[in-house]
Amino acid sequence: MSPEKAIILDFAETDAMKSILPNTSILSSHGANWEGIHVEYHCQPPNESPEHYLQQHSIGILFSSAIGGVGLNGKHYGSEPCQSGEMFIAAAGTDFQSHAVEEHEFMAIALEPTDFDNTVYESTNSNLIEIIPHWKISDLLIFGIAWALKTELASGGLNGTLYVDALKNALSLHILHRYCAQKTKMSDLEGGLGPHKLQIVINYINHYLHLDLHLTELANLVQMSPYYFGRLFKQSIGVTPHQ
Repeated sequence: MSPEKAIILDFAETDAMKSILPNTSILSSHGANWEGIHVEYHCQPPNESPEHYLQQHSIGILFSSAIGGVGLNGKHYGSEPCQSGEMFIAAAGTDFQSHAVEEHEFMAIALEPTDFDNTVYESTNSNLIEIIPHWKISDLLIFGIAWALKTELASGGLNGTLYVDALKNALSLHILHRYCAQKTKMSDLEGGLGPHKLQIVINYINHYLHLDLHLTELANLVQMSPYYFGRLFKQSIGVTPHQ
């Protein structure tokens, strides 16, 4: 996707997916005082979403059978039958697109990267972990947690935020142990951004300085994770992208 057409999907916003899908969510955690996790439950007609960048680590879980496919960082998976319970997992910063040829119900779960990283560090004493994209997988534990979150939303928060925190932590740890891999060490990337990549980012910032730019948006210009991009950008010029 060209930078001027970039859509940032931020699940912290109200009705986040309204920017890419026809219908608003049936259930949403927005305003529920949940921390580090966002949940939306949808029923959508046949559609094709525009390409967009995921601001959070994201899981999409089908709750009905459907025919459809996705695109993950430019790799496209064509239309095929998908069953209830099948899902995708993608890290924050992923370039994502989806399409469906029939009505379908699904849940979107988004984990804030900072919150997830804290869980990772507490469990491994390392931040050098990254989520590996997966498509059309079945995972009974994730589906069970998703069902519990859906039930909690439908009840209006009957069990409270501590219950949601426990589900979030269980989900984060499961993703860590089953769907993550070791990142390249920063020592292997010394020297900051290369001159060409640095110039691409600086030109983009100067051109869109009047907009509310996102770290994920800038990182995707040079095909890097937000974590490494922020570190290498500061290493290159001495200040953070925000500064």
